[in-house]
Amino acid sequence: MEKILEIQRRFFRKEKNQFLDRIEEELAEYGYKSERKDLGMFVKSINLETKCDKPEFIFIAHYDTGGVIPFWFHPFCRLLGTNSIASFVAIIVIFFTLDLISSYWHVASYLRLILGISFLSILIPNKKNFDDNTSGVVALLKLAKKFKEKGMNHAKFIFVDNEEWGLFGSRAHKKYLEKEQNMTPQCKIISIDCVGGGGKIPIITRNGKSEYAKYFQKEIQKQFELCKSVRMALPFSDNYSFSEYGALNISFANRAILPVGYYIPRIHSSKDREINLPQIEKLTDVLTDAIKNLLQPLS
Repeated sequence: MEKILEIQRRFFRKEKNQFLDRIEEELAEYGYKSERKDLGMFVKSINLETKCDKPEFIFIAHYDTGGVIPFWFHPFCRLLGTNSIASFVAIIVIFFTLDLISSYWHVASYLRLILGISFLSILIPNKKNFDDNTSGVVALLKLAKKFKEKGMNHAKFIFVDNEEWGLFGSRAHKKYLEKEQNMTPQCKIISIDCVGGGGKIPIITRNGKSEYAKYFQKEIQKQFELCKSVRMALPFSDNYSFSEYGALNISFANRAILPVGYYIPRIHSSKDREINLPQIEKLTDVLTDAIKNLLQPLS
């Protein structure tokens, strides 16, 4: 696992390929056969999946890393949260207000320009990405190892590309699985993203109805004392690509200052330089036991 933690930036193709090499080595060591998939028409994504026909469970983690978010965005998210539509509405209102008052307060024009230009920082590769989303990759690898040790062979693990640029990897993989008829409507799909950083509260996010959200919320809450389940209208992670299947995403976040949402601290910045391995270990133990109970009739 140490080799996985060494490659912190996966922004360019060479870095991504080196990282995939190490994931493949880990999976082979656990006894898995895996295969890379070159998917997508306009935006190419190189995804890696373990072989499993008609899986009962699919676990997803994106392995690509993103850019640096604008300097003002972290305190803004801490105030309103990132899972709430209120934060996106507030950004629109800010720009609209600055545009409205710029005709008689010229400083507003400069503020609007500075805020707009600041978004270009997202094109600068972030060098430290322990939480987003090395932690998710580590979680999937730990799950894969635990499943193999317990003889649980009903799960597929998928490491997807280009989540940071619009979920292109997971969208393409969903189409591939459907085309190959290797995903049933009953398949339970869980994305894991940002579970080893500064967030303290387990958050289950979903973009539609889910028959299994309450079950996993209950099981996680048994060990972490608190677990929130939130329905979102906007994309949060790769589970959005599989929303029609009731897919979930699991992250760790903190409460926003205003009681309207949650935020994940330190991601997309130089401060994302720590990973909470005991927390990931605890989460994967909970998920393994919870899924073992669900698979009991199948074993």
